[in-house]
Amino acid sequence: GSDMAAATTRADLKDGKWIVNGQKLWTTSAQHAQYGILLARTNWDVPKHQGLSFFVIDIEQPGVTVQPLKQMNGHASFNQVFFTDAVIEPEFIVEKPGEGWRVATTTLMHERRGATGLGSWGQGSTGEGRAYDEERAEVATVMEPYKWYPQRAGRANWVIERAKETGKSNDPAVRQEIAKVMTLYNSAQWLSNRARAAARMGRKQGPEGSLGKLIGSHVARAAAHAHTAITGADAMLSGPDSPRNGLVAEILVSVPATSIAGGTDEIQRNIIAERVLGMPREANNDTDRPFKDVPRNIVS
Repeated sequence: GSDMAAATTRADLKDGKWIVNGQKLWTTSAQHAQYGILLARTNWDVPKHQGLSFFVIDIEQPGVTVQPLKQMNGHASFNQVFFTDAVIEPEFIVEKPGEGWRVATTTLMHERRGATGLGSWGQGSTGEGRAYDEERAEVATVMEPYKWYPQRAGRANWVIERAKETGKSNDPAVRQEIAKVMTLYNSAQWLSNRARAAARMGRKQGPEGSLGKLIGSHVARAAAHAHTAITGADAMLSGPDSPRNGLVAEILVSVPATSIAGGTDEIQRNIIAERVLGMPREANNDTDRPFKDVPRNIVS
């Protein structure tokens, strides 16, 4: 969920090995993975952020069950994963026990920068919607579940082409929508370029991840709205005779994922407000309490 620090999947050290029990929802590509990363609670006697550890876990072992989740766009790249006495060898912990929150947030910073699809994922140039090199079969096999990712990002680079194709490039209302999309899209690209430049100079990832994630969501929604304005009711059709072989329809049902993956838009706004603008943090009465004493799953 949005409160990642409140994770309750547990890893207990027994006879020199970590034994994992719990479940994780929305795990990307788990059905194709041999190994995965796992944030689990190893200490319940300290505040929630301090009791987490970061592991690499063997997904193919008997104690791990993976169930793909089909999305409304027909793809199944996400999963729910169940851990039942799954085993992790001691050398597969990343950093020390209790340092999982630091490792996880660093990982998330990079994920958020990529989750918008403004990098190599998002605006692939081929009509089939793929953002990978299909000539490399081993890569294509792994990337196949993600062929919808460019649609998730809104396909902002298509709006001008689509307006010309449909004869609406001179429609004032359509031109206004295109202007909104391209303004946001170019701003997002500049922000992404700045983040990459900072990384090349060895600077630690800062708020750029959250800023890029949030503006990427705005780009995707604006692009989806523009595609609807350009295509009209036909935007809802799928199949070989529909606009762009059904990819316009896929855009409309894939874009909502951009506001969720890697942390919701609301979470990004909180991060920007607190860490960039210096605004007061939201009231929270569990950050200094042992996690075992924090009420959970309360139903009124």
